[in-house]
Amino acid sequence: MKIENKFIVINKKHLEEISQDKNLKPLVDKFMKGLNVISLILPNNKYWVVNQDEPYANEVIKLIGKGEDSKEIL
Repeated sequence: MKIENKFIVINKKHLEEISQDKNLKPLVDKFMKGLNVISLILPNNKYWVVNQDEPYANEVIKLIGKGEDSKEIL
């Protein structure tokens, strides 16, 4: 299985935290507005996200790898 960096994941909690800075709030607000507009155009796909530092992360990636490898066989 080849692992690709094809997604951008940003924790909303972190955006909320940095938006407490009055200089960054307009940027975060504009960013969120842009994401909302883009999400209307993109397909309605859903994804699971796992932090790599979680103790179960290796098991999750192994399971995903098995699923991806099985797709290559078909």
